[in-house]
Amino acid sequence: MVDFTRNTFEASQMIFDKGDAAESVYVLRSGLVDIRLGTWGKNASTLGQVRAGEVFGEVALLENRCHRASAIAREKSVILEIPRDEFMRRLDAADPIMKSVVGHLIARLQDITSFT
Repeated sequence: MVDFTRNTFEASQMIFDKGDAAESVYVLRSGLVDIRLGTWGKNASTLGQVRAGEVFGEVALLENRCHRASAIAREKSVILEIPRDEFMRRLDAADPIMKSVVGHLIARLQDITSFT
């Protein structure tokens, strides 16, 4: 069993930035995280918020591409980081039907995602 890295981010601290390589999947244990295009300037926009118990960063990792948005702690947040190798090992060990479902969900998401 691999111990996931537990990180604490203060309010306004960046977890990852648009363009960063997707090397991990994140699970928010407590706090609140904004998924944003841009940072805090005039042209910034919040695409969504991640709440405790939710996962983020998985789409870029599964698509094997860089992040298309930034993740910024809105308040003090505790996050578990699951490294790519461990995440993929667990996904590979999953039921083949569930792996197929995940693949189809990612493909559908790619079809409907219009921001870059």
